[in-house]
Amino acid sequence: MLKLGTWSSKNEKTKKTEIRADGFRVLLSFSLMASCLCGVAASAQDLSLVEQKVHKLSDTVWWVEPVPAYGGNIAVSAGEDGILMVDDQLMPLTDDIKEAVASIQEGKIDFLINSHYHYDHAGGNAAFGEESLIIAHHSVKTRLLERREAGFNFRDEPHPAEAIPVLTFKENVTFDWNGEDIDVIYLGNTSHTDGDVVIFFRESNVIHTGDQYVNLNGYPFIDLPVGGSATGLRDNIAAMLAMIDDDTKVMPGHGPVTTKTELQAYHDRIAATIDIVEKQKSAGKSLDDIQETGLPDEYSKFTGFMTIPTWIQQVFSSLND
Repeated sequence: MLKLGTWSSKNEKTKKTEIRADGFRVLLSFSLMASCLCGVAASAQDLSLVEQKVHKLSDTVWWVEPVPAYGGNIAVSAGEDGILMVDDQLMPLTDDIKEAVASIQEGKIDFLINSHYHYDHAGGNAAFGEESLIIAHHSVKTRLLERREAGFNFRDEPHPAEAIPVLTFKENVTFDWNGEDIDVIYLGNTSHTDGDVVIFFRESNVIHTGDQYVNLNGYPFIDLPVGGSATGLRDNIAAMLAMIDDDTKVMPGHGPVTTKTELQAYHDRIAATIDIVEKQKSAGKSLDDIQETGLPDEYSKFTGFMTIPTWIQQVFSSLND
């Protein structure tokens, strides 16, 4: 596991930070690059009504909520060490995001963590990469270099260099930042995508789940083209539940901040519907047959995100024959 020590936020154009990796120390020096704005799938006109609302969750952690929720939830750690941010939504929203963060604390954003590669979470990278060290699972870098935005959707042009994560990892990274450990954790399974991480602010008792949990009264999207897995998502949520307690504030990728109780209910719904599809597939039923049958009433009422036939198809494709 990588251990990142506190990174000074002095106003220098070249920053240095000490990274500990398996007992070795490496002094990493990097120059901050020029920014280049790039387009995203949604137009600025479509996003003109989005407001970034700021909610304080602890002494050092804030939730920046896009309303309407056209982009993902943002977590911000701010304090004496500086500013760390999780996700950056969409390029047309980045000026408003910067204003929202400045309302919490003035100064540059030192670290930017991508929870995964999708354009509604990492689509603003280029607007921050000039000043911020972008950190992500190594698969995020791979997908961004492929020009992939989500699933089979690709950008016409390559991402500018400053949009690409500078520091990547395969397992976990821990920040000693603003008086607490901030753990960035790959939970071991491909899930919503092939590079999802959760970010756990330990002392604040706040966890950002990325899109492995979407609190929109529905079922998740599984990015099958990059190896996403419904069963992996189920198992990763179980791992999250084992990490947190009843007082943990759970920040989903989209939707309101909630509780362990709600995350448990989401897990149970995912697990139960996977089991339903798996039993029918094992009995020899085709995808069309299972979709036509649908889910029992207690599970078919959750239609706030993915449709039931789409969720069944994603589960069916995730199951090994």
